[in-house]
Formats: sequence, C-alpha cells, structure tokens
Amino acid sequence: MLTFLVPAALAGKWDGSDPDVSAERIVPAAPEVVFQHLLDLANLRAMFPTDCVGLWEPGERTFGEGANALVRYDMAAMHRKLPMTLVHADAPRTIDLDHLGNRGFVTRFTLTPVEGGTNVRIDTPLNAPPWPLDGYYFRVVQPEWQGCYQRALGNLATNVTK
Repeated sequence: MLTFLVPAALAGKWDGSDPDVSAERIVPAAPEVVFQHLLDLANLRAMFPTDCVGLWEPGERTFGEGANALVRYDMAAMHRKLPMTLVHADAPRTIDLDHLGNRGFVTRFTLTPVEGGTNVRIDTPLNAPPWPLDGYYFRVVQPEWQGCYQRALGNLATNVTK
C-alpha cells in the first residue's frame, strides 16, 4: 500500500479562486448521504470514468480525512499522475482533495441541500501550461476535463441511490 504524509498546512489550501473546471448536478439523496459516500475513495474511483482516470491505486487509508491514492488523470494528450489525499472534510458541506506535486491541484466538492436532494458541485483550479501549449489546453483538455466531471456526477447520482 502507498502512504502519503500530508502536512496540516495543506488542509484546505485552495484560496477560493475561480475554478478552471467545474460541473454540478442535483443528486437525489440528502447531503449527509452524499457526503458519506464521497468520503470513501472506492466510491470516488467508481464515480470517475476510466477514460478520465486511468489509474487509481489505493493508499494506506481509503476513507475520510487522510485517505489517499495514486491517481493518473487522462484528458486528451494530457496525463497527470499524482498522489492525491482527502485533506479536508467539513460535514456535510465540502470535501477537498489535494493532488500533490508541482503539477498538482485541489479539487473541491461542495454539497448544497436543494429540493429533491443535494446539488453537488466539483471545482478545480488548474494552472494552464505556458505558450504554445496553452491553446491546446483551452481548446481540448479543459473541455474534456469538464465533460469527465459531468459524467462523474451522473455516475454519482446513480451510485449513491443504489
């Protein structure tokens, strides 16, 4: 099993800046149910399509704060293989996943109660590559990442209600 140490200073490090990739969907379940579902990395793995996340190697912990995995994101010709840790969980409102390293990023799940269930939003601020790769990133990679998030939320809506 893999083990990743996460300094306390990394918990909740996203500064709230505008995300580059974002998707949201209403899931027909209470926020507490969705929150507990998302705390389990096995459920997160099942949520993401395999053409978006090609590798998901569980770490030493797989549930709650401190849960970790080695993850490879595959978006068009962009591949990022990073250690990922669930660094912050504020029940039942937010979950932050920190993807460590110089190409890392934070992904935040925000859960909001709405009529008929929970509005689940996934936000990720990314650092676009420098010129000349930035055009490819904005035309191809970013839209594909957005589509992956939308499909992942569709899978979440199906899986959380089983």
